[in-house]
Amino acid sequence: MRDQLKRLEELQQHDAKIQELENVLKAIPAKLEATRADLLKVEALLRAEQGQLAETERYYAEQKNALDDELVHVNESKQKLGKSTNAKEYAAAQRETEQRRDEATNRETEIAKLVDAIKDKKKVLEERSRDVETLRASVDKDNQAADSKIAEIQGQINGIRAERDVVAKDIRPDVLKRYGNIRMRRGLAVVSVISGTCQGCNMNIPPQLYNTLQRGTSIETCPSCHRLIYWDELMRPPAEQA
Repeated sequence: MRDQLKRLEELQQHDAKIQELENVLKAIPAKLEATRADLLKVEALLRAEQGQLAETERYYAEQKNALDDELVHVNESKQKLGKSTNAKEYAAAQRETEQRRDEATNRETEIAKLVDAIKDKKKVLEERSRDVETLRASVDKDNQAADSKIAEIQGQINGIRAERDVVAKDIRPDVLKRYGNIRMRRGLAVVSVISGTCQGCNMNIPPQLYNTLQRGTSIETCPSCHRLIYWDELMRPPAEQA
């Protein structure tokens, strides 16, 4: 029975390594998701700013067309001024010309501001685009590194599983089934008993059960935590036991 207990310990060690590596695998996608989320945010901000620039350029085009129309009206007013036949017509044409010229001047001022705003926005967007490309390249690099790491860890898991299968073949089917059921519920399925205390739940076991464990003729279960238990001295090499 000592051999079965040793095999169970080995099996548990393999399972613990597999669980640890699987936890590492689970953490990798979560980390990648965080960097992808950051990339999506900056890409969304970039698109929003590009939309703002497009809107400003559209407004600039409208103002430019409006200015062209106003300059046409200024010329028309000047022509009226030149064709005036009396003082009243001349005064009216002069007021209209000045009004049209003021409107055109204001429009030119507005257009000049738009030109500066568009220039500044384009400069900012160039910097933003470079930042996004840098982040995108970093995310791609992280993805490649993650794929390589996942493949490496999966290879380790496969190797440990193969070793585990070899160990499992030497364990009695009924014992292996008990181990599997307990591990699903408790995680840790096999624990030692030291000085009459179960190391899984830190509860003292009955003296009679402790005596049974010391004989090492059967695989027993802790009455408190229901894990498989063994006397710690039983697992030591014969020389140490002596």
